[in-house]
Amino acid sequence: MLGITTFNFIALNSMKKLTLLLLLILFIFPKYIQAQQRILLLNGKYIPIETYQLGDEFVSFKKINDKRKKMRTVDRYDVFSIQTEGQEEKIIYTPADSLDFTIEEAKLYIQGEQVASEYYKARGASISSAVVGLGSSFLSFYAIPVPMIYSIILGRFNPKKMKLPENFDQNIANNEAFQFGYKKSARNTKIQQSLKWGYISLGVGLTGLIIYGIDNH
Repeated sequence: MLGITTFNFIALNSMKKLTLLLLLILFIFPKYIQAQQRILLLNGKYIPIETYQLGDEFVSFKKINDKRKKMRTVDRYDVFSIQTEGQEEKIIYTPADSLDFTIEEAKLYIQGEQVASEYYKARGASISSAVVGLGSSFLSFYAIPVPMIYSIILGRFNPKKMKLPENFDQNIANNEAFQFGYKKSARNTKIQQSLKWGYISLGVGLTGLIIYGIDNH
């Protein structure tokens, strides 16, 4: 009986510890994540930070768990805002002149970039670039610049149709600043995917030709 009682006691304590750990994960850890500060760049990307300092030309910051002792910097004119621990947003961006986006327009521009980054996959560009890269492999090493040239050409054209989340607000989708940001991000995605698959297929093609040449000697 003593052995059983002792075992039950140990098991009960283990369950209590496990329950406490789960509560910490469920309630404290998410709040910690939400409370993190982060820099929002004009290209739509976030930088999670621990601390920051505002300068006239640069924003200095220390990234979370950064082992680097010296603070990193980003050009102040590349920063839209800094979200503080209290989920308040400190706007850094200021229009330089009447031709620049207003703050509200800049928000829509960034939103367009973020939506395109998540939903626009450029599958057509990836497939066509793979075909071009593979076909150009017959030019041997003279084909090396071909995928780069092809990606630059693709990057000059906007997507024919925007890929948006389901039930996305059409008023936002029709906004000029949103579309400008979306198209810019989509063009960058096309270039990146084109370079990736163009050079992968070129490498495969060149490798195949080399192996074929060895086998025929």
